[in-house]
Amino acid sequence: MASTDQRSRLSFVIALAIILGSAWIGVWRAQRQQQALAPRESPLAVVEDAAIGSDDSADTPEELPEDDSAPAELADVQPEATDSAAMPPEELARLLAAMQKELADGHLLEPRDSSAFALAVRILKVDPANASAREVWQQVLEELKDAGTPALPQALLPVARAALHLAPEEQADAPLVLAVRTGVERAEALIDQIARGERLLAREGAGPRTFASAVERFRAALAIDPANPRALKGMEETQRRMIERALASAYDLRFKTADALLAQAESVQSGSSRVLDARSQVMAFRAQTESEQLTRFKDAIAAGQPEPAEAALKVLRKLIADADQLRDLDSKIVNVRLYGGLAPGERFTDALLDGSRGPRMVVLPVGSFTMGSPDAETERSKNEGPQRNLSFARGFARGFALARNEVTVAEFRLFVESQNYVTDAERSGASAIYDEKTGRMSKSKRVNWQRSYNGTRARDSDPVIHISWNDAHAYANWLKTQTKKDYRLPTEAEYEYALRAGATWMFPWGDADPARPVANLAGTGELSKQGRRWSQGFAGYDDGYWGPAPVRSFDANAFGAFDLDGNVSEWVEDCWHDNYLRAPETPIAWVNPGCELRVIRGGSWGSSRAQARSAWRGSALIDSSGARVGFRVVREL
Repeated sequence: MASTDQRSRLSFVIALAIILGSAWIGVWRAQRQQQALAPRESPLAVVEDAAIGSDDSADTPEELPEDDSAPAELADVQPEATDSAAMPPEELARLLAAMQKELADGHLLEPRDSSAFALAVRILKVDPANASAREVWQQVLEELKDAGTPALPQALLPVARAALHLAPEEQADAPLVLAVRTGVERAEALIDQIARGERLLAREGAGPRTFASAVERFRAALAIDPANPRALKGMEETQRRMIERALASAYDLRFKTADALLAQAESVQSGSSRVLDARSQVMAFRAQTESEQLTRFKDAIAAGQPEPAEAALKVLRKLIADADQLRDLDSKIVNVRLYGGLAPGERFTDALLDGSRGPRMVVLPVGSFTMGSPDAETERSKNEGPQRNLSFARGFARGFALARNEVTVAEFRLFVESQNYVTDAERSGASAIYDEKTGRMSKSKRVNWQRSYNGTRARDSDPVIHISWNDAHAYANWLKTQTKKDYRLPTEAEYEYALRAGATWMFPWGDADPARPVANLAGTGELSKQGRRWSQGFAGYDDGYWGPAPVRSFDANAFGAFDLDGNVSEWVEDCWHDNYLRAPETPIAWVNPGCELRVIRGGSWGSSRAQARSAWRGSALIDSSGARVGFRVVREL
């Protein structure tokens, strides 16, 4: 038989084997049971942040990831029944020992499987009344309560959710549980607001409204946790994106958007140096662009090119806020299109080749008028109708400038001496003058353009008379050659349009006889050197002149032109027609090739009352001349 020592050793080995075998079986069974009961992932795993995509429309709650108060994997943490038999006592003892060790080492809240709380969760699943585990749970709630100011750290959210699920029903409203639940809710709200703000910020092409929404989200987060680094970074990034977008908008000439974005960026952080620098960049670029476009505009206007001026103005409309300045620039383009870069009412003279100046011109505004006289007008002639509406704003690419007064003796002399021109009166040897002895017009020899109405020498400032239509036409062509501008005689429509100057009266000044001197007209109050008086003039009217007056002796009309009615009648371009039937629908000259009769418009110093009406028209042969007819010119613009 074996000795007593041998039997003792054998018994010890057998006992040890039984203990080790039982322990191994217990561990194996515990692992199998844990695999069956535990979730796929650790119940304390850190919940990752909600993924932030680039979906521009993800700004509504239904599009955000749902975040229930308890994740799915923690649903079975709530103890359903007390069944300590589900776990062997030795395994439960092992977990309790491990829990106490982790607790002693200070590993209470770490979100890992071996922390004291993680082990307490496993114990309470099988033994909800376990005092030691419940004590750990109570400590966790205390720690979470202290950690939840101002908001619970995101890393502790899984722990807090698990702890709340372990609260017995009778303690659901306990102050400590409510404090932890509030911390969880604040943390979830914080995470949600930050995630929404970051999603908005990630949108492509974000503008002021999107940025405003992002700022609102980050501010809501900072209201929960004023020092939250992620929310602060979001605000900083939003401001950076605002500034970046503002600069891009400015360089794209969308300055209103740029200003709005910079104002938003300023509201994110008042006095930010980044905003001030960006504003300086925008202002400098804006000033440079405005200067460049104004130069282009002025150059285009000076060159009479409305298209490039219009392109420059399109940019300037985005740069200039002054409505009056924009209207002024716009009027310059209109002036280029209609008036060759001049302005309505503007006066000018063109240089001649010898350095002298041509006639004084005034730019007439474009517009519409009714030509001719109505049937009921007193002393009307049938050749003044039918009335027709004509427009200088349509059908005409440009407006026109009219000589402010009749061509003077001095102005006509430049032409004669430059061209050695011989007038029709000089060729024929005679022209019609006023004979005071008879009170009639009669032919007189050796009368030419240098003579006055009675054959005496004319003053340089008098309107040149004894001029035929041919002579007037030759002078206009000479001006065209001298100035390289489109000078010509006015059309009949242009003359009446200028004479009426926007009025529709019988006379240029009204429908009644003039109450004061308004033009050099015939009046019964005038007395010639020989004591003669006008029998068909305006009753009692006396303007102080018998015969032509120096040009511009009376006031200009509303268009800035002088002597269109009175002083001398004037040649126009049109051939004579007995009425306006079949007349052109535009205010062009009505000309038939080879016509011998041309139209004369405007009353003269010796015209009857009827001939001083705005619609009056007369005719004469193209080579005839006399003491009551002169002319003026038009320049196309």
